[in-house]
Amino acid sequence: MLDTCYSGFAAHEIQEAVDRAAACQAGPGMDLAVLVPSLHHEKSYSGLFVKNMMAALHDGSLGGHWKDGDEFVTLFEMREELRLRLDDEQCAYVAGRDGLKIMPNPRYRANAADRAVEMDALLAQLSDDDREHFLRKAAGTDVGNSGWFFTGRHTSSASLVLWLGRNDQGLMVVTGAPGSGKSAFLGRLAVLADPGSQAACRVLGLLDEGNEPNPVIGTFDAVVLVKNRRVDDVARDIAYQLDIDLSESSSPPRDLVLALHDSGRRVTVLADALDEAEQGEEVFIARDVLRAIAGLPGCRVIVGTRRDRDGRTIARHTAVDGCEATDAGPLIESLRPRRGAFEILDLDLDDDTDRDIERYVEIRLAARAMDVAADGSRRWPTERRRRMAAREVARQAGRVFLYARFAVSALEALPEDVVELPRWYGQLPGAAAEAGLHRIFGEDLKRFEDPVLVTEVLTPLAFARGKGLPRRQIWPELATALAEDRSGRAYSAADISRVVREAGSYLIEGTEDGQSVFRLYHQSIGDFLRREATRGN
Repeated sequence: MLDTCYSGFAAHEIQEAVDRAAACQAGPGMDLAVLVPSLHHEKSYSGLFVKNMMAALHDGSLGGHWKDGDEFVTLFEMREELRLRLDDEQCAYVAGRDGLKIMPNPRYRANAADRAVEMDALLAQLSDDDREHFLRKAAGTDVGNSGWFFTGRHTSSASLVLWLGRNDQGLMVVTGAPGSGKSAFLGRLAVLADPGSQAACRVLGLLDEGNEPNPVIGTFDAVVLVKNRRVDDVARDIAYQLDIDLSESSSPPRDLVLALHDSGRRVTVLADALDEAEQGEEVFIARDVLRAIAGLPGCRVIVGTRRDRDGRTIARHTAVDGCEATDAGPLIESLRPRRGAFEILDLDLDDDTDRDIERYVEIRLAARAMDVAADGSRRWPTERRRRMAAREVARQAGRVFLYARFAVSALEALPEDVVELPRWYGQLPGAAAEAGLHRIFGEDLKRFEDPVLVTEVLTPLAFARGKGLPRRQIWPELATALAEDRSGRAYSAADISRVVREAGSYLIEGTEDGQSVFRLYHQSIGDFLRREATRGN
């Protein structure tokens, strides 16, 4: 790094000299790059360049060019960050290999928990230990930022807690339409029951809910996210949390169940996103792991899932021999244990949902009212107008919490006096019951300055497996390839950073192999993007 005036020329000279030396020796060019604060005709301000670089490494990237899950920062990313921080005062320039991962990230956390991209600012108040432990447990059920603003579900929570109190064996299924909030509901309960998360829960106000029916601390012995996983992976994860050694097992599901049976242990397992398991594995996980455990004396299992993998099956209530019966759907039926209690908790039937959504929107807008804009103004400072907006969102949501989340994003960008205008609700996404979630996603994407860029950059995540895609190299190349038959655009790492920054509400961030990885916030978003990408093929 050269922090001098007119350093652009020197950077090129150094790079060319190294390349000439390598050529004379008939060897490959060196992995060398030179980072400078000025071009050949520009002066630099003493200390400004280094000061901003150190601040960027200490505080993290303002532009989202790297995350705490990235072990190293590339020179390209540092250049982009410095250009943002220096604005017009000074330049930043790289000659040579700008993709070199040459700067260790002092904020790197190897085991950073998966989290919604929007949650970072909210959780900054927590200590590192509390934040990591809290997020790790919450991420086990894939909660997003709506989890920290979770409201209501009093009746459903009471039903689940009552079921746990009455039954020492069996299985409860928590189901509902796509976007009904199954993961947020289960995630909140899992976190509240976790002994190690109580301090974080207290800081976030989750213990200030008065008479809210909460599970007993320590209720769940294992919490597992089934999304994109195979049956052996799920069995090993549960076994690990229960301190059962399956390292030599040739059949982890069988040996897990046998170990529990032989030990006579009483355990309670929480599993979410069964319908999002690796393609073709969901029935094996349901039958050979979850149902098998629930059939053991003293063992209970709570499972979050749609009625089928695609979310197309809806509850059908019929009369059989004078009694009401419900067509649970193929995936739920595969969970029914041979012994023990079996109950289906359908969030779509929760009569409090409209009121809960209304309250959720009010809380989100009230949080926005605490933010002060650069001009000193506040968004949504008036309680009456927040209530008017929340009531309209609840009316249009059709009991779909995910709709409310997108509606809040639209409201946050509007002045509060919009609610005084005739037919103002036309600026919200279309009513969920009429438009459906797919059309709502399409409408929400239009609010971005460049909706084509956001859509095409997000599309590769719809096909991703595991914890997600890294920002560097793979993600931009996939976005470019998938866009070839559509817009024909070529996407770069800077485009990825822009989408992470502007469309963070669509994303969950995790860490894998020393770098940040991203996946979509909700399965329904992936359903929509896959359909759009394959339309006409």
